[in-house]
Amino acid sequence: MPNPLETVLHHSEPIDPTLWEWLSAKIDHVLGISPGAMVFILGTFIVLSPIIVGIAAFMKRRDIKR
Repeated sequence: MPNPLETVLHHSEPIDPTLWEWLSAKIDHVLGISPGAMVFILGTFIVLSPIIVGIAAFMKRRDIKR
């Protein structure tokens, strides 16, 4: 019986290197910002999203108790 993951594991890398280079170039071209700036923007979004949701939930809970 063949391994069901055989077709998925056709590269030693997690993503096809040629595809990754093409995607990276296209994203850089469309956005026009450096990769470091993109990491900073996404990192800020990932960190602030749960904080904002928590603050909103805390404020709503406080309003309900009144």
